[in-house]
Amino acid sequence: MHCPAALLFLLLASGAEAFRICAFNAQRLTLAKVAKEHVMDTLVRILARCDIMVLQEVVDPSGSAISLLLRELKRFDGSGPYDFLSSAQLGRSTYKEKYVYIYRSHKTQVLDSYTYDDKYDRFAREPFVAQFTLPSKGRRGRRVALLCGRGKGVWLALPGAWSPAGGWSENGQEWVGTLHPWGFTVLPSLVLVPLHTTPKDVETELNALYDVFLDVSQHWQSKDVILLGDFNADCASLTKKRLDELVLRTQAGFHWAIADGEDTTVRASTHCTYDRIVLHGERCQSLLRAAAAFDFPRRFQLTEEKALNISDHYPVEVELSRAACRVQPLGLPAFLLLSLLLPLLPPQLDLVA
Repeated sequence: MHCPAALLFLLLASGAEAFRICAFNAQRLTLAKVAKEHVMDTLVRILARCDIMVLQEVVDPSGSAISLLLRELKRFDGSGPYDFLSSAQLGRSTYKEKYVYIYRSHKTQVLDSYTYDDKYDRFAREPFVAQFTLPSKGRRGRRVALLCGRGKGVWLALPGAWSPAGGWSENGQEWVGTLHPWGFTVLPSLVLVPLHTTPKDVETELNALYDVFLDVSQHWQSKDVILLGDFNADCASLTKKRLDELVLRTQAGFHWAIADGEDTTVRASTHCTYDRIVLHGERCQSLLRAAAAFDFPRRFQLTEEKALNISDHYPVEVELSRAACRVQPLGLPAFLLLSLLLPLLPPQLDLVA
């Protein structure tokens, strides 16, 4: 061992950064609605919580409501740029709605999208599916400096985890390099399938949603899929018995992240789990950190009356872990302890001088 002065940076700690995906039935989201200041203020605060938000019941033929909403969102939240992806107007009658994705474009990008071909007219508003990137911050290497004796250095090789690259600084006093992660799985992309069912055909539409899952899985060769939206999957629209008989409940591999019994409605007089998020795929499910309805009236201290001006639904959301790797600076006690222990470590630990 030729390094009596120890390391400034050495140990690595795995971290995780949440990536939040939300779905919100915004209840007849029109230009007239978003033009109301108190409505706009609450909507942008809800949207700013999410990396991807899927809005439903967007009644905005010209796109003016979403443009205004996006403009105010960018003013409110300066943490990064936003973009959106909108379906065409969907519906069987003169009343039509859109699905609209609003997302942080510095964190994720749309890879592809399409409207499901509803050949048998089973959906009132056929799903508008999209494939997004789910990048890991751990893909970037981290710069580290190891301070040692002149022209000499020590680093711990961590098998199966990291690959170092770099060299000595000009003064020969420190080794500066980049640590590149490898050997862990990062989910390269994620497919989102939104659905706003009509209450009279909930069972038909939710069973047909399984066919949409099969279609997107084949189309993009991916099993990592999230089904989400206002499914109307509770109370008078769908009994517990009928719910448990759905294909999405009887087929293995689907995780209903928003649990039965969780209230997703604003009115105190109702307690229904209408809004759902369902995850498929082992890799996707392994990233799940949390799932819940977002009680925005309580968080923003709104009366029920004022909250109902926004929507009669809560947004629902899941948090996925994004693999993030960082260098952890050592505190003074750990630094001194490591200085004492390094000379005592056996050679099989792969210490390199």
